[in-house]
Amino acid sequence: MKCRNHPDREAVGVCHKHETGFCQECCECLNIDHCCECIDPKLYCKFRSQCIIWEVSRDRRKREVDEVA
Repeated sequence: MKCRNHPDREAVGVCHKHETGFCQECCECLNIDHCCECIDPKLYCKFRSQCIIWEVSRDRRKREVDEVA
């Protein structure tokens, strides 16, 4: 599977709900509006409990809140 943002790269993280992938650079990127971010964070997803993309984006949201506080 190829990266959603970089179609020339292989995906290392995959959203099983939307069948989209993200490359290593996207999964390390801090721009959560563009890179490796859950596409529907407020909607139910049966895959969420084992989703690396959800975990990465959740950790980023937590860090963003902690930095503002």
